[in-house]
Amino acid sequence: MKNIVQISLLSATIAAVALGSGNVLSEEADTVVISFDHPQSISVSAPQNTAETASGVGNGVTTLWTITSNNAVGIQFSGKSASLTTANAVDYPVFYKAEVDATGAVIANRYDHLVTSFGVDISGYDSFAGTSDKWQGGNVPTGTPANLVVARAKTGSPGNHFNSIMPSDAGVFDLTLTSQGVGDASTTQSGDYLITVTATVTAEEQGDNTLDAATL
Repeated sequence: MKNIVQISLLSATIAAVALGSGNVLSEEADTVVISFDHPQSISVSAPQNTAETASGVGNGVTTLWTITSNNAVGIQFSGKSASLTTANAVDYPVFYKAEVDATGAVIANRYDHLVTSFGVDISGYDSFAGTSDKWQGGNVPTGTPANLVVARAKTGSPGNHFNSIMPSDAGVFDLTLTSQGVGDASTTQSGDYLITVTATVTAEEQGDNTLDAATL
């Protein structure tokens, strides 16, 4: 025997209620605000260096990073170099090379340094919350190696100088580091000097709790 399911349809009738000279219908409305969290993204291009220059010639070597993000970011630099007399690293980047003897052999634990200075500038941004778009002269560098790597939150650091940086509407801005090294022609051994610098870009999202749909 087949099971039979009966479905009853109940028709609803809205009755008009007479009130004075007109009819009033019952009506209800409810408004809800729906939000969607669109996450922040960050990408950094491979650094582009200008051609190698001789010590003390021109304003130095520039390194350019193009940073892409859909909200504000902060920057921080770090780097290390060998000390003058040991292989132990110092926590800031100074142009250095190992000294060699008359045969070209490396002399253990002896390094030469160039007098090193840095400048940083930003361009192509929408806005920034800091002091100016050049730190320590920008492309005419006057900053010390120790100041370059000062923590983001501390006065004197590039990150604190620029504070939060908002990219352009296209989501990009350029970060340029200018590095200069100068040696004494008599006492600083000739050769190729190097440093390694790391630029760290951190999300500093602005307006993440701002909802203004009610004013539309």
